[in-house]
Amino acid sequence: MFLLRRKQKQGFVKHDYSGIPTHVCPCGSQIIKVACIFEDGEIVLWFTEAECGLCGAKLTAPTPIDIVGTP
Repeated sequence: MFLLRRKQKQGFVKHDYSGIPTHVCPCGSQIIKVACIFEDGEIVLWFTEAECGLCGAKLTAPTPIDIVGTP
């Protein structure tokens, strides 16, 4: 318990918001780090495990099927 509190104070423990696809981190940042594969200069595949570019929280990146039905 002591080590967990120490790590939280030092900023090593990052939040985990994974599970619900989102394009905005709860901290308000829209900069998301995502691993992807390029082919002929275009993204052909991306992974859903993502990380906030500002606070480092774990996120789940959205896919086209996640936004079906939204205007």
